[in-house]
Amino acid sequence: MSPKIGLLTAVHLATISKTLTATRPYALSTLYLQFHPQVAASVRCPRALGRFVASVYQSSVSWIGSEVDLRIMTGTLRTDPDAGAFSLQRKRPPVVDYLFFDYAVAAGGDGEKHLTDRYPTAQVVELDTDADCSVELPAVLDPEVDTFRNVVLGGTFDRIHAGHKVLLTQAVLLATERLVVGVTDGAMNKGKKLFELIHPTEQRIAEVNQLLQDIDSTLRYEVVPIADPFGPTATDPNMDLIVVSTETARGGAKVNELRSRNGLNQLQVHTIDLLDDEATIDDKEDKISSSNQRMDLLGSRLKPRKPAPANLPAKPYVIGLVGGIAAGKTKMRERFEMLGAGVIDCDKIGHQLYEPGEECHKQVVAAFGAEILRSDGTINRQALGAIVFGDRSKLDQLNAIMWEAIRKRAKEVARSMYEQQGKEIVVMEAAVLLRAGWQQDCHEVWSCIVPREEAIRRLMERNQLAEKEAIRRVDAQVTSTEEIVKSSDIVFCTLWSYEFSQRQAEKAWAIIQQELKLKL
Repeated sequence: MSPKIGLLTAVHLATISKTLTATRPYALSTLYLQFHPQVAASVRCPRALGRFVASVYQSSVSWIGSEVDLRIMTGTLRTDPDAGAFSLQRKRPPVVDYLFFDYAVAAGGDGEKHLTDRYPTAQVVELDTDADCSVELPAVLDPEVDTFRNVVLGGTFDRIHAGHKVLLTQAVLLATERLVVGVTDGAMNKGKKLFELIHPTEQRIAEVNQLLQDIDSTLRYEVVPIADPFGPTATDPNMDLIVVSTETARGGAKVNELRSRNGLNQLQVHTIDLLDDEATIDDKEDKISSSNQRMDLLGSRLKPRKPAPANLPAKPYVIGLVGGIAAGKTKMRERFEMLGAGVIDCDKIGHQLYEPGEECHKQVVAAFGAEILRSDGTINRQALGAIVFGDRSKLDQLNAIMWEAIRKRAKEVARSMYEQQGKEIVVMEAAVLLRAGWQQDCHEVWSCIVPREEAIRRLMERNQLAEKEAIRRVDAQVTSTEEIVKSSDIVFCTLWSYEFSQRQAEKAWAIIQQELKLKL
């Protein structure tokens, strides 16, 4: 069953939980909620429903499920109740499968006919036809507060969630003309948890714009990228109010300090409480946040599974496992071995190929001279390293010898694991996989990432290195974590507890097993 879109017209706000729960059987992907004109007639000022909107978003997951994107259209509250229902919210959902009403449509008038004419193919569903058509306001209304012509706020706004919706809706309700939204860009995101998984700035700006138009299409919106904490607040004289969360409240004061130095007016500051995440677990934040959502992506498929390249047999199904230094690749590989995968350690293969009798041994000695040999004929890798790491051309020469040999041997081992051990899934750990171009030999790429500071700490602890040397090794890596993530179908992060990393591995393993069973 394909996901559907619903538009709910609500008048009985005190029973909104019952009304929203009643939409669950309809397999919705998106549910728009607009207020009946009688609500506007009773409330008169849209800002009065600010806390009501927050409470609905807070509990919506338990009422309609996390898979439904609820969007509360407060623009309908700006309608003049004497001017005709439903007409002011200019922007409507383009397609609607269900028109939901929490009252008997037969008792309605021109507004309901306008909706049915606008969406002639939509199914009309009366969710509560027994209630009379009167407004029942909940006892969570905001006290009277001022409205402002120009309102501003900022944030990352990655993967729009309930917290974002509350923040933006509150700002919309406080504005009468213009709302400016700063969306973090570039270096502003580097300090965020799992910043590598943050959506591109252009995408986040488009999603914020879309949500704002859905909330209230009567205001003027300016959604802009910001490269510092202040954005347009540092220079725009036409601002009156800044909206912040309890987490970023100090930012409002900092903005006013800067505006004072720049000779601009001081902004009123409106602070909004963060929403608690009722489904949080250990290792995650207690609030609803984009960080928690990005953590939920770990071990999940980030891209649709692609058909196997023509040069690859369907079996064994080879997964390349990559990651930066000290990112936890080896431990993750061991997890998949315990789950039943065949595993290949390309670094170990490389060591084997240096042994006397191997073709690589002959080629390396021929290329770099007998002075790299120990008395027993084995290659002194420290002596070899001293030659190649000081000369890029010599390093490229060594890589050309070793990478092709490792690639060939790894393919042989994978085939043997399938034919002799029945391993249909083989996980190949290779730190240089992307640089060497071995992804062409893999059906897909999985990766492990950790923050730079954690990689440095692990190197110091594991290898007994001084901090300066650990930093040098981490910063010397050619492939950045951002590049690794872009090339990955599934990403893991081993920053948190062993149990959380294990859950990531088990999630990915369950996904690939299900897919292979269905499609191969």
